[in-house]
Amino acid sequence: MIRYRMIKNGLKSCSVALVFALSSCSKDYLEVEPSGEPTIANFYKTPVDAEQALTAAYSPMREMYSRENFGAANANDLVFGDVGTDDILKGGARVNDGPHLYEKEIFSLTTSNSAVEKLWQVNYKGVLYANLVLENVPLIEFDDEERKKDIIAEAHFLRAYYYFDLVNTFGGVPIIDKPLEPGEYNVARSSTEETYNFIEEDLKKAITELPSRFDKGADYLGHADKGAALGLMMRVALYQNKMDQVKTYGEQLFELPYVLADYATIFEPSGEWNTGSIFEVNFSSNSDKLGTLIPRMIGARKKGGVGFSQIKEDLRNEFEPNDPRFDASFYNVPGGYGTEWYIRKYSIAPFSENPKPSVGGNGNSGNNIRIIRLSDAYLMYAEAIYDTDPTTAIGYVNKVRQRARGDNDASVVPDLDGSLSGQALLDAIYHERRVELAGEGFRYHDLIRTDRAEALLGPLGFKKGLHEIMPIPLSQIDLSQGVLTQNPGY
Repeated sequence: MIRYRMIKNGLKSCSVALVFALSSCSKDYLEVEPSGEPTIANFYKTPVDAEQALTAAYSPMREMYSRENFGAANANDLVFGDVGTDDILKGGARVNDGPHLYEKEIFSLTTSNSAVEKLWQVNYKGVLYANLVLENVPLIEFDDEERKKDIIAEAHFLRAYYYFDLVNTFGGVPIIDKPLEPGEYNVARSSTEETYNFIEEDLKKAITELPSRFDKGADYLGHADKGAALGLMMRVALYQNKMDQVKTYGEQLFELPYVLADYATIFEPSGEWNTGSIFEVNFSSNSDKLGTLIPRMIGARKKGGVGFSQIKEDLRNEFEPNDPRFDASFYNVPGGYGTEWYIRKYSIAPFSENPKPSVGGNGNSGNNIRIIRLSDAYLMYAEAIYDTDPTTAIGYVNKVRQRARGDNDASVVPDLDGSLSGQALLDAIYHERRVELAGEGFRYHDLIRTDRAEALLGPLGFKKGLHEIMPIPLSQIDLSQGVLTQNPGY
Protein backbone atom coordinates (compact mmCIF):
# COMPACT_ATOMS: atom_id res chain seq x y z
CA MET A 1 0.00 0.00 0.00
CA ILE A 2 1.23 3.47 -0.76
CA ARG A 3 1.22 5.59 2.40
CA TYR A 4 -1.35 7.81 0.82
CA ARG A 5 -3.43 8.64 3.88
CA MET A 6 -0.40 9.78 5.87
CA ILE A 7 1.10 11.77 3.00
CA LYS A 8 -2.18 13.39 2.05
CA ASN A 9 -2.88 14.53 5.59
CA GLY A 10 0.69 15.72 5.89
CA LEU A 11 0.48 17.93 2.85
CA LYS A 12 -1.01 20.74 4.87
CA SER A 13 2.26 21.14 6.73
CA CYS A 14 4.59 20.77 3.76
CA SER A 15 7.28 23.33 4.48
CA VAL A 16 8.31 23.68 0.86
CA ALA A 17 5.00 24.57 -0.70
CA LEU A 18 2.65 25.90 1.89
CA VAL A 19 4.69 28.49 3.74
CA PHE A 20 2.28 31.36 4.04
CA ALA A 21 0.35 32.98 6.84
CA LEU A 22 -3.39 32.93 7.21
CA SER A 23 -3.61 34.83 10.45
CA SER A 24 -4.71 38.45 10.87
CA CYS A 25 -5.29 40.74 13.81
CA SER A 26 -7.68 43.47 14.93
CA LYS A 27 -7.87 46.09 17.63
CA ASP A 28 -10.85 44.20 18.98
CA TYR A 29 -9.81 40.75 20.12
CA LEU A 30 -13.38 39.58 19.52
CA GLU A 31 -12.90 40.18 15.78
CA VAL A 32 -9.67 38.17 15.40
CA GLU A 33 -9.84 36.00 12.30
CA PRO A 34 -9.23 32.27 12.78
CA SER A 35 -5.67 31.18 12.06
CA GLY A 36 -3.97 27.88 11.49
CA GLU A 37 -2.43 25.64 8.91
CA PRO A 38 -3.76 25.53 5.34
CA THR A 39 -5.70 22.45 4.30
CA ILE A 40 -6.65 21.04 0.95
CA ALA A 41 -10.18 22.40 1.43
CA ASN A 42 -9.06 26.03 1.66
CA PHE A 43 -6.05 25.81 -0.63
CA TYR A 44 -5.89 25.73 -4.46
CA LYS A 45 -7.75 29.03 -4.84
CA THR A 46 -5.26 31.34 -6.55
CA PRO A 47 -2.36 31.25 -9.03
CA VAL A 48 -0.02 31.71 -6.06
CA ASP A 49 -1.46 28.55 -4.52
CA ALA A 50 -0.84 26.76 -7.82
CA GLU A 51 2.81 27.82 -7.90
CA GLN A 52 3.31 26.68 -4.31
CA ALA A 53 1.67 23.34 -5.05
CA LEU A 54 3.98 22.89 -8.04
CA THR A 55 6.98 23.65 -5.84
CA ALA A 56 5.79 20.89 -3.52
CA ALA A 57 5.60 18.52 -6.49
CA TYR A 58 9.27 19.24 -7.28
CA SER A 59 10.39 18.78 -3.66
CA PRO A 60 10.58 14.94 -3.65
CA MET A 61 12.87 15.08 -6.71
CA ARG A 62 15.17 17.30 -4.68
CA GLU A 63 14.68 15.22 -1.51
CA MET A 64 16.29 12.18 -3.17
CA TYR A 65 19.66 13.99 -3.10
CA SER A 66 19.24 16.43 -0.23
CA ARG A 67 20.64 17.03 3.21
CA GLU A 68 17.13 17.04 4.67
CA ASN A 69 16.59 13.31 4.13
CA PHE A 70 19.69 11.27 4.91
CA GLY A 71 18.04 7.99 3.97
CA ALA A 72 16.88 9.22 0.57
CA ALA A 73 20.30 10.70 -0.18
CA ASN A 74 21.64 7.15 0.24
CA ALA A 75 19.03 5.67 -2.11
CA ASN A 76 19.52 7.50 -5.42
CA ASP A 77 21.43 6.20 -8.43
CA LEU A 78 24.52 8.31 -7.63
CA VAL A 79 25.09 6.54 -4.31
CA PHE A 80 23.04 3.33 -4.35
CA GLY A 81 22.33 2.53 -7.99
CA ASP A 82 25.71 1.41 -9.33
CA VAL A 83 27.03 -0.23 -6.16
CA GLY A 84 27.71 -3.86 -7.03
CA THR A 85 28.59 -3.16 -10.66
CA ASP A 86 32.00 -3.34 -12.31
CA ASP A 87 32.20 0.47 -11.93
CA ILE A 88 31.50 1.19 -8.27
CA LEU A 89 32.66 -0.23 -4.94
CA LYS A 90 30.45 0.48 -1.95
CA GLY A 91 33.34 2.04 -0.04
CA GLY A 92 32.78 3.66 3.34
CA ALA A 93 34.85 2.94 6.45
CA ARG A 94 34.87 -0.87 6.22
CA VAL A 95 33.41 -3.78 4.30
CA ASN A 96 30.02 -3.76 6.06
CA ASP A 97 29.71 0.00 6.55
CA GLY A 98 26.31 1.09 5.26
CA PRO A 99 24.28 -2.14 5.47
CA HIS A 100 21.79 -0.92 2.84
CA LEU A 101 24.66 -0.49 0.38
CA TYR A 102 26.38 -3.69 1.48
CA GLU A 103 23.23 -5.68 0.63
CA LYS A 104 23.27 -4.08 -2.83
CA GLU A 105 26.97 -4.80 -3.32
CA ILE A 106 26.69 -8.52 -2.56
CA PHE A 107 23.35 -8.90 -4.40
CA SER A 108 21.50 -9.85 -1.24
CA LEU A 109 18.82 -7.18 -0.94
CA THR A 110 16.27 -7.75 1.80
CA THR A 111 12.68 -6.57 1.83
CA SER A 112 13.54 -4.26 4.74
CA ASN A 113 16.43 -2.48 2.98
CA SER A 114 16.22 1.18 4.00
CA ALA A 115 17.26 2.54 0.59
CA VAL A 116 14.61 0.50 -1.20
CA GLU A 117 12.03 1.79 1.29
CA LYS A 118 13.03 5.39 0.57
CA LEU A 119 12.83 4.87 -3.18
CA TRP A 120 9.23 3.78 -2.77
CA GLN A 121 8.19 6.42 -0.24
CA VAL A 122 9.77 9.50 -1.80
CA ASN A 123 8.71 8.72 -5.36
CA TYR A 124 5.11 8.07 -4.33
CA LYS A 125 5.16 11.31 -2.37
CA GLY A 126 6.10 12.96 -5.67
CA VAL A 127 3.26 11.16 -7.45
CA LEU A 128 0.78 12.42 -4.86
CA TYR A 129 1.95 16.03 -5.07
CA ALA A 130 1.86 15.92 -8.89
CA ASN A 131 -1.65 14.44 -8.78
CA LEU A 132 -2.82 17.22 -6.47
CA VAL A 133 -1.62 19.78 -9.00
CA LEU A 134 -3.29 17.98 -11.88
CA GLU A 135 -6.53 17.58 -9.93
CA ASN A 136 -6.84 21.13 -8.62
CA VAL A 137 -4.96 23.63 -10.77
CA PRO A 138 -7.30 23.26 -13.80
CA LEU A 139 -10.08 24.67 -11.57
CA ILE A 140 -8.14 27.83 -10.63
CA GLU A 141 -8.75 31.02 -12.59
CA PHE A 142 -5.58 32.55 -14.06
CA ASP A 143 -5.04 35.86 -15.80
CA ASP A 144 -2.00 34.25 -17.42
CA GLU A 145 -3.43 31.16 -19.13
CA GLU A 146 -0.01 30.25 -20.57
CA ARG A 147 1.43 29.89 -17.09
CA LYS A 148 -1.50 27.75 -16.04
CA LYS A 149 -0.87 25.48 -19.01
CA ASP A 150 2.83 25.30 -18.13
CA ILE A 151 2.15 24.35 -14.50
CA ILE A 152 -0.09 21.49 -15.56
CA ALA A 153 2.47 20.29 -18.12
CA GLU A 154 5.28 20.42 -15.55
CA ALA A 155 3.17 18.26 -13.23
CA HIS A 156 2.78 15.68 -16.01
CA PHE A 157 6.57 15.67 -16.43
CA LEU A 158 7.11 15.23 -12.71
CA ARG A 159 4.66 12.35 -12.40
CA ALA A 160 6.41 10.63 -15.31
CA TYR A 161 9.80 11.24 -13.68
CA TYR A 162 8.76 9.65 -10.39
CA TYR A 163 7.11 6.67 -12.08
CA PHE A 164 10.18 6.11 -14.25
CA ASP A 165 12.30 5.73 -11.13
CA LEU A 166 9.70 3.39 -9.64
CA VAL A 167 9.38 1.11 -12.67
CA ASN A 168 13.15 0.82 -13.07
CA THR A 169 13.48 -0.09 -9.42
CA PHE A 170 10.50 -2.38 -8.85
CA GLY A 171 9.02 -3.30 -12.23
CA GLY A 172 5.26 -2.76 -12.54
CA VAL A 173 3.85 -0.68 -9.68
CA PRO A 174 0.44 0.67 -8.62
CA ILE A 175 -0.65 3.43 -11.00
CA ILE A 176 -2.28 6.30 -9.16
CA ASP A 177 -3.63 8.99 -11.46
CA LYS A 178 -5.53 11.11 -8.92
CA PRO A 179 -5.58 11.84 -5.17
CA LEU A 180 -7.18 8.89 -3.41
CA GLU A 181 -10.01 9.00 -0.91
CA PRO A 182 -10.37 6.87 2.24
CA GLY A 183 -11.08 3.28 1.24
CA GLU A 184 -9.17 3.62 -2.05
CA TYR A 185 -5.62 3.39 -0.72
CA ASN A 186 -4.89 -0.26 -1.50
CA VAL A 187 -4.14 -0.38 -5.21
CA ALA A 188 -2.81 -3.48 -6.94
CA ARG A 189 0.30 -3.41 -9.09
CA SER A 190 0.03 -2.75 -12.80
CA SER A 191 2.34 -4.52 -15.24
CA THR A 192 5.68 -3.07 -16.28
CA GLU A 193 4.27 -2.40 -19.75
CA GLU A 194 1.23 -0.61 -18.33
CA THR A 195 3.45 1.50 -16.09
CA TYR A 196 5.65 2.51 -19.01
CA ASN A 197 2.59 3.36 -21.11
CA PHE A 198 1.35 5.63 -18.33
CA ILE A 199 4.74 7.37 -18.23
CA GLU A 200 4.75 7.88 -21.98
CA GLU A 201 1.29 9.44 -21.97
CA ASP A 202 2.35 11.94 -19.33
CA LEU A 203 5.48 12.83 -21.26
CA LYS A 204 3.58 13.28 -24.51
CA LYS A 205 1.42 15.88 -22.79
CA ALA A 206 4.49 17.58 -21.35
CA ILE A 207 6.29 17.66 -24.71
CA THR A 208 3.26 19.19 -26.42
CA GLU A 209 2.65 21.92 -23.85
CA LEU A 210 5.98 22.88 -22.31
CA PRO A 211 8.06 25.81 -23.57
CA SER A 212 11.82 25.63 -24.10
CA ARG A 213 14.05 27.19 -21.47
CA PHE A 214 15.82 28.98 -24.30
CA ASP A 215 12.67 31.08 -24.70
CA LYS A 216 12.56 31.92 -21.00
CA GLY A 217 14.65 33.97 -18.58
CA ALA A 218 17.27 32.74 -16.15
CA ASP A 219 14.69 32.56 -13.36
CA TYR A 220 13.02 29.69 -15.25
CA LEU A 221 16.03 27.39 -14.77
CA GLY A 222 15.03 24.44 -12.61
CA HIS A 223 11.61 24.08 -14.21
CA ALA A 224 11.04 21.12 -16.52
CA ASP A 225 10.82 22.34 -20.11
CA LYS A 226 10.31 20.84 -23.55
CA GLY A 227 13.94 19.73 -23.77
CA ALA A 228 13.72 17.96 -20.40
CA ALA A 229 10.56 16.15 -21.47
CA LEU A 230 12.10 15.09 -24.79
CA GLY A 231 15.29 13.93 -23.11
CA LEU A 232 13.39 11.91 -20.52
CA MET A 233 11.19 10.41 -23.24
CA MET A 234 14.35 9.29 -25.08
CA ARG A 235 15.53 7.54 -21.93
CA VAL A 236 12.12 5.98 -21.29
CA ALA A 237 12.07 4.63 -24.86
CA LEU A 238 15.69 3.42 -24.66
CA TYR A 239 15.01 1.42 -21.51
CA GLN A 240 12.20 -0.35 -23.36
CA ASN A 241 14.32 -0.93 -26.47
CA LYS A 242 11.91 1.23 -28.50
CA MET A 243 14.65 2.51 -30.76
CA ASP A 244 12.32 4.12 -33.32
CA GLN A 245 10.95 6.33 -30.54
CA VAL A 246 14.45 7.19 -29.33
CA LYS A 247 15.22 8.35 -32.86
CA THR A 248 11.99 10.34 -33.24
CA TYR A 249 12.26 12.20 -29.95
CA GLY A 250 16.00 12.67 -30.34
CA GLU A 251 15.51 14.46 -33.63
CA GLN A 252 12.97 16.75 -31.97
CA LEU A 253 15.40 17.45 -29.12
CA PHE A 254 18.24 18.28 -31.49
CA GLU A 255 16.14 21.02 -33.07
CA LEU A 256 16.58 22.98 -29.83
CA PRO A 257 19.79 25.08 -29.53
CA TYR A 258 21.76 22.84 -27.19
CA VAL A 259 25.56 22.74 -27.68
CA LEU A 260 28.08 20.47 -26.00
CA ALA A 261 30.01 22.29 -23.29
CA ASP A 262 33.65 21.87 -22.22
CA TYR A 263 33.76 18.63 -20.23
CA ALA A 264 36.09 20.04 -17.60
CA THR A 265 33.54 22.71 -16.64
CA ILE A 266 30.28 20.73 -16.75
CA PHE A 267 30.21 19.87 -13.05
CA GLU A 268 31.73 23.11 -11.82
CA PRO A 269 29.55 25.99 -10.56
CA SER A 270 30.14 27.76 -13.87
CA GLY A 271 28.80 24.68 -15.67
CA GLU A 272 25.37 24.68 -14.05
CA TRP A 273 22.71 24.93 -16.76
CA ASN A 274 25.39 25.12 -19.44
CA THR A 275 24.52 24.90 -23.14
CA GLY A 276 24.64 21.11 -23.03
CA SER A 277 22.60 20.72 -19.85
CA ILE A 278 19.07 19.47 -20.54
CA PHE A 279 17.80 19.09 -16.98
CA GLU A 280 19.23 19.61 -13.49
CA VAL A 281 17.96 19.56 -9.93
CA ASN A 282 18.82 22.88 -8.30
CA PHE A 283 20.50 23.11 -4.90
CA SER A 284 21.73 26.00 -2.81
CA SER A 285 24.11 26.14 0.15
CA ASN A 286 23.04 29.59 1.35
CA SER A 287 20.36 28.21 3.68
CA ASP A 288 20.28 25.19 5.97
CA LYS A 289 18.75 22.08 4.38
CA LEU A 290 18.57 23.54 0.86
CA GLY A 291 21.79 21.83 -0.16
CA THR A 292 22.65 18.37 -1.42
CA LEU A 293 24.26 15.65 0.68
CA ILE A 294 25.85 13.92 -2.33
CA PRO A 295 29.35 15.48 -2.15
CA ARG A 296 29.62 14.40 1.46
CA MET A 297 28.32 10.87 0.83
CA ILE A 298 30.76 10.16 -2.00
CA GLY A 299 33.67 12.30 -0.80
CA ALA A 300 36.90 10.88 0.60
CA ARG A 301 36.72 10.15 4.33
CA LYS A 302 40.11 11.79 4.89
CA LYS A 303 38.66 14.97 3.42
CA GLY A 304 35.46 15.07 5.46
CA GLY A 305 33.36 12.73 3.34
CA VAL A 306 31.74 9.39 4.06
CA GLY A 307 33.64 7.57 1.30
CA PHE A 308 30.84 5.71 -0.46
CA SER A 309 30.72 4.95 -4.23
CA GLN A 310 34.41 4.53 -4.92
CA ILE A 311 35.70 3.91 -8.44
CA LYS A 312 36.84 0.41 -9.33
CA GLU A 313 39.93 -0.34 -11.38
CA ASP A 314 37.80 -1.88 -14.14
CA LEU A 315 36.20 1.50 -14.86
CA ARG A 316 39.48 3.38 -14.60
CA ASN A 317 41.01 1.01 -17.12
CA GLU A 318 38.13 1.62 -19.55
CA PHE A 319 39.45 5.10 -20.32
CA GLU A 320 41.77 5.50 -23.29
CA PRO A 321 45.27 6.86 -22.64
CA ASN A 322 45.27 10.63 -22.07
CA ASP A 323 41.47 10.94 -22.20
CA PRO A 324 40.95 14.32 -20.44
CA ARG A 325 37.68 13.02 -19.01
CA PHE A 326 39.59 10.77 -16.61
CA ASP A 327 40.98 13.62 -14.52
CA ALA A 328 37.72 15.53 -14.82
CA SER A 329 35.81 12.52 -13.45
CA PHE A 330 37.97 11.09 -10.66
CA TYR A 331 40.44 11.97 -7.92
CA ASN A 332 42.64 9.87 -5.66
CA VAL A 333 43.13 10.17 -1.90
CA PRO A 334 45.46 7.48 -0.54
CA GLY A 335 44.56 5.68 2.66
CA GLY A 336 41.43 4.20 4.10
CA TYR A 337 39.17 1.36 3.02
CA GLY A 338 38.41 0.74 -0.66
CA THR A 339 39.96 1.70 -3.96
CA GLU A 340 40.99 5.21 -2.82
CA TRP A 341 39.45 6.67 -6.01
CA TYR A 342 36.46 8.99 -5.81
CA ILE A 343 34.01 10.77 -8.10
CA ARG A 344 35.19 14.30 -8.84
CA LYS A 345 31.97 15.29 -10.64
CA TYR A 346 30.12 15.91 -7.38
CA SER A 347 33.04 17.05 -5.26
CA ILE A 348 33.80 20.22 -3.36
CA ALA A 349 37.03 22.14 -2.78
CA PRO A 350 39.87 21.31 -3.11
CA PHE A 351 38.80 18.82 -5.81
CA SER A 352 36.51 21.24 -7.62
CA GLU A 353 35.54 24.89 -7.59
CA ASN A 354 32.38 24.05 -5.64
CA PRO A 355 33.02 25.68 -2.24
CA LYS A 356 32.84 23.90 1.06
CA PRO A 357 29.46 24.58 2.71
CA SER A 358 29.50 27.51 5.10
CA VAL A 359 25.87 27.17 6.23
CA GLY A 360 24.06 24.11 7.57
CA GLY A 361 27.08 21.89 8.11
CA ASN A 362 29.38 19.99 5.76
CA GLY A 363 26.47 18.07 4.23
CA ASN A 364 24.76 21.13 2.76
CA SER A 365 26.45 21.61 -0.62
CA GLY A 366 25.20 23.73 -3.50
CA ASN A 367 26.13 21.36 -6.35
CA ASN A 368 23.28 20.96 -8.84
CA ILE A 369 22.53 17.35 -9.79
CA ARG A 370 22.77 16.82 -13.56
CA ILE A 371 19.89 14.59 -14.65
CA ILE A 372 20.01 14.74 -18.47
CA ARG A 373 22.97 15.92 -20.55
CA LEU A 374 23.25 16.47 -24.30
CA SER A 375 26.07 13.96 -24.68
CA ASP A 376 23.83 11.30 -23.12
CA ALA A 377 21.14 12.17 -25.67
CA TYR A 378 23.67 11.97 -28.53
CA LEU A 379 24.77 8.50 -27.40
CA MET A 380 21.20 7.29 -26.90
CA TYR A 381 20.45 8.44 -30.45
CA ALA A 382 23.58 6.75 -31.84
CA GLU A 383 22.60 3.49 -30.15
CA ALA A 384 19.11 3.73 -31.62
CA ILE A 385 20.34 4.02 -35.22
CA TYR A 386 23.66 2.15 -35.21
CA ASP A 387 22.30 -0.74 -37.28
CA THR A 388 20.15 1.31 -39.70
CA ASP A 389 22.36 4.37 -40.21
CA PRO A 390 25.88 3.63 -38.95
CA THR A 391 27.43 6.67 -40.60
CA THR A 392 25.16 9.07 -38.72
CA ALA A 393 25.59 7.09 -35.51
CA ILE A 394 29.38 7.42 -35.82
CA GLY A 395 28.96 11.14 -36.38
CA TYR A 396 27.10 11.59 -33.10
CA VAL A 397 29.63 9.53 -31.15
CA ASN A 398 32.42 11.58 -32.68
CA LYS A 399 30.72 14.79 -31.55
CA VAL A 400 31.12 13.51 -28.00
CA ARG A 401 34.69 12.35 -28.55
CA GLN A 402 35.78 15.57 -30.24
CA ARG A 403 34.39 17.60 -27.36
CA ALA A 404 36.28 15.30 -24.96
CA ARG A 405 39.48 15.79 -26.95
CA GLY A 406 39.22 19.57 -26.85
CA ASP A 407 42.31 21.33 -28.15
CA ASN A 408 44.50 18.23 -27.91
CA ASP A 409 46.03 16.47 -30.88
CA ALA A 410 43.68 14.27 -32.94
CA SER A 411 45.43 11.21 -31.55
CA VAL A 412 43.83 11.93 -28.16
CA VAL A 413 40.37 10.34 -28.04
CA PRO A 414 40.53 9.90 -31.84
CA ASP A 415 37.43 9.84 -34.01
CA LEU A 416 35.84 6.46 -34.57
CA ASP A 417 36.73 4.72 -37.80
CA GLY A 418 34.09 5.64 -40.35
CA SER A 419 33.82 2.02 -41.51
CA LEU A 420 32.62 0.67 -38.15
CA SER A 421 29.32 -1.16 -38.18
CA GLY A 422 27.39 -3.91 -36.43
CA GLN A 423 28.56 -5.19 -33.06
CA ALA A 424 31.87 -3.34 -33.27
CA LEU A 425 30.04 -0.02 -33.55
CA LEU A 426 27.62 -0.93 -30.79
CA ASP A 427 30.53 -1.84 -28.52
CA ALA A 428 32.13 1.52 -29.29
CA ILE A 429 28.90 3.26 -28.26
CA TYR A 430 28.76 1.21 -25.05
CA HIS A 431 32.35 2.22 -24.31
CA GLU A 432 31.58 5.86 -24.90
CA ARG A 433 28.58 5.79 -22.57
CA ARG A 434 30.66 4.18 -19.85
CA VAL A 435 33.44 6.78 -19.87
CA GLU A 436 31.35 9.84 -20.72
CA LEU A 437 28.79 9.14 -17.98
CA ALA A 438 31.17 7.57 -15.46
CA GLY A 439 29.97 7.94 -11.90
CA GLU A 440 26.61 9.42 -12.91
CA GLY A 441 24.50 6.40 -11.99
CA PHE A 442 23.76 4.83 -15.40
CA ARG A 443 25.93 1.70 -15.44
CA TYR A 444 23.53 -0.72 -13.71
CA HIS A 445 20.58 0.37 -15.82
CA ASP A 446 22.64 0.18 -19.00
CA LEU A 447 23.77 -3.38 -18.27
CA ILE A 448 20.22 -4.48 -17.43
CA ARG A 449 18.55 -2.97 -20.50
CA THR A 450 21.22 -4.29 -22.89
CA ASP A 451 21.16 -7.80 -21.38
CA ARG A 452 24.86 -7.68 -20.48
CA ALA A 453 24.42 -7.84 -16.70
CA GLU A 454 24.68 -11.62 -16.36
CA ALA A 455 27.93 -11.81 -18.32
CA LEU A 456 29.63 -8.86 -16.62
CA LEU A 457 28.13 -8.95 -13.13
CA GLY A 458 27.50 -12.68 -12.73
CA PRO A 459 30.92 -13.19 -11.10
CA LEU A 460 29.97 -10.48 -8.59
CA GLY A 461 26.73 -12.24 -7.61
CA PHE A 462 24.16 -11.01 -10.13
CA LYS A 463 21.47 -13.56 -11.05
CA LYS A 464 19.46 -13.12 -14.21
CA GLY A 465 15.73 -13.15 -13.64
CA LEU A 466 16.13 -11.88 -10.08
CA HIS A 467 18.35 -8.85 -9.74
CA GLU A 468 17.01 -6.79 -12.63
CA ILE A 469 14.55 -5.29 -10.13
CA MET A 470 14.44 -4.84 -6.36
CA PRO A 471 12.08 -6.16 -3.70
CA ILE A 472 8.87 -4.33 -2.84
CA PRO A 473 9.35 -3.02 0.73
CA LEU A 474 7.76 -5.47 3.16
CA SER A 475 6.26 -2.59 5.11
CA GLN A 476 4.23 -1.59 2.05
CA ILE A 477 3.01 -5.14 1.48
CA ASP A 478 1.93 -5.32 5.12
CA LEU A 479 0.10 -1.99 4.88
CA SER A 480 -1.73 -3.19 1.78
CA GLN A 481 -2.98 -6.29 3.62
CA GLY A 482 -1.63 -8.44 0.81
CA VAL A 483 -2.93 -6.41 -2.14
CA LEU A 484 0.66 -5.70 -3.18
CA THR A 485 2.52 -8.76 -4.40
CA GLN A 486 6.26 -9.28 -3.95
CA ASN A 487 8.70 -9.62 -6.82
CA PRO A 488 9.70 -13.25 -7.42
CA GLY A 489 12.73 -14.45 -5.53
CA TYR A 490 12.48 -11.99 -2.63
